[in-house]
Amino acid sequence: MPDPLRDYLNQIGKIPLLTAAEEIELGNSIQRMMPLLEKPDLTKDEQKIIRIGKRAKKRMVQGNLRLVISVASKYNKMTSRLSMQDLIQEGNIGLIRAVEMFDPSRGYKFSTYAYWWIRQGIMRATQTQDRMIKLPSGAPDGLRKVKYFMIDYQKEHGVMPSLKECADLIGVQPETMRNYLQASEDATSLDAKPRSRADDGSQILDLIPSTYGAADEDLELDTATLAIKRAFKEMTERERTIITMRYGLDGEEPLSNPSIAKKIGIHKEAARKLVHQTENKLRDLLMDRPPGKSKRQKSSSSLTWGWS
Repeated sequence: MPDPLRDYLNQIGKIPLLTAAEEIELGNSIQRMMPLLEKPDLTKDEQKIIRIGKRAKKRMVQGNLRLVISVASKYNKMTSRLSMQDLIQEGNIGLIRAVEMFDPSRGYKFSTYAYWWIRQGIMRATQTQDRMIKLPSGAPDGLRKVKYFMIDYQKEHGVMPSLKECADLIGVQPETMRNYLQASEDATSLDAKPRSRADDGSQILDLIPSTYGAADEDLELDTATLAIKRAFKEMTERERTIITMRYGLDGEEPLSNPSIAKKIGIHKEAARKLVHQTENKLRDLLMDRPPGKSKRQKSSSSLTWGWS
């Protein structure tokens, strides 16, 4: 599959850069055009100025697309949702705004002027689009300062700084700082792709372990339940009651031999023998007549239960 980002980089790499003289000439053409864009009735000379200005604007933007790549690459590792393509797109919007606002008569290079606009576009995108839980304006920058401050503070003092020290660093109240830190762990979509894995099509939802039993365990339980039901048909009512109480088959807590003796009104030793005899009978029935296959199984669980 072709890589769109690589193709884009190859294409803009073929565009020649602008010289200082070209920047001034193109910038002047754009500045002459900008006031005329809102004018309703244009003369032929003004229409010509606009045509020249649009060509100059296009050339100015194309000649500085590599500057956007340079700025976007610095912020690529600082985002969780925005891809490199997203950052480039936002940076390009900032570049277009810089082209429109650039005044060559002030004497500075266009790249120096455009850098701020490109960075602003990318930073605004990271603050508004990169988080599911949106933070107030300025909070992401503050959290980054606090992050580096905490690292340096721990190296120097051996402990983490207090909440008040972090809050004082960025000029907010400790309670506000606490809220910032609580919201710094952003939520994510279960349909998103893990950033740490190769692009194999998997999603975060695929990596969460199931809280339910495995399918094989469910099938094994079906088989065991069927076997016990068939064996119960050949046992007396008292024997079924003994097994049910001993193993809690009715959903109640399993009972010990003394508890069974007390419940049915016999001696503890008699209850022990009765339980033992009943268990042996159930085991013999299960060994002699294993159940057929479960409706969801391809083979019965005879090996697990000791059936031959």
